Amino acid sequence: MRKRLWLLAVLMFVLSAADTFLSPSAERPRAVAEEAQLTLPQETPAAFEVSDEPIFPDYYTDRFAAHRGLSDHAPENSIPAFELAGKSGFWGIETDITETLDGVFMCMHDDEIDRTTTGSGTVEEHTYSELMQFDIDYGNDIEDYEHLKIPTMIEYLNICVIYDCVPVIEIKKINDYESFLKTIEDSGLMNRCIISGGIEDLEKIRELNQTIPLMVVGYSNKPYTFYTDLITRLPQNSGILYDYHSVDSAVVQEVHSKGLIIGVWTLDSGEEAAEYMSYGVDFVVTNHIPGLTQMINTNE
Repeated sequence: MRKRLWLLAVLMFVLSAADTFLSPSAERPRAVAEEAQLTLPQETPAAFEVSDEPIFPDYYTDRFAAHRGLSDHAPENSIPAFELAGKSGFWGIETDITETLDGVFMCMHDDEIDRTTTGSGTVEEHTYSELMQFDIDYGNDIEDYEHLKIPTMIEYLNICVIYDCVPVIEIKKINDYESFLKTIEDSGLMNRCIISGGIEDLEKIRELNQTIPLMVVGYSNKPYTFYTDLITRLPQNSGILYDYHSVDSAVVQEVHSKGLIIGVWTLDSGEEAAEYMSYGVDFVVTNHIPGLTQMINTNE
């Protein structure tokens, strides 16, 4: 327990240090130039080589994935939110992927773009060029950012490479599963990526790739066993990403006993984070982890 609390203290220090990055900068790097957004370089720069470290190393138990990027300090699913998550030391960066009319994978949570952008309609009914005509106009600290565009999956993956973060990708709506996997492969992150979503999408991914970790997203309106039964239908099954309200130590132990991993979403309390880490969950999806210093001092 003291090891976990020490790791949480380290995370709190890193997050507090990240305040220096929370003001917008005209020099924020975009992953690729606008004209070349849909291609990746043939080689990853040496300084940004992807780590060969396993996604779930035995010695590291406290893992946090930033929900839609560090969305408490920048608009959700935006380049600044992803970059802030990386600069703040998060283990993983979570996002949602939908495919455009012309086959480009975009980071967007909702079916429709109305809530978060100046546009309207669904991602899938627009081409990439059409989406680039709209700005992101909703989210935390939106006033600090001008002319933000919906990021491509390639931009998101490039940021994960730069900051050595695990991509935690939820499939929302895609059609070309081969191109989806090829995009991940081209980024060099195939061995450090988690794919989540509904069982139908995961079945199609597993038909094409036998090793990438897959996690079915679960909701508290159904018991966890419903979702473990679903994922165990797949060869090389991986685990469940479940609503934390329905998880306790017994659930974690039972899921692990089946040879599955378990992540929880979306948990923003420092005290609860420590509690769920003590259960042995494999990772936590969070918008932020407040009050860690106070929580650690109380428990020492």
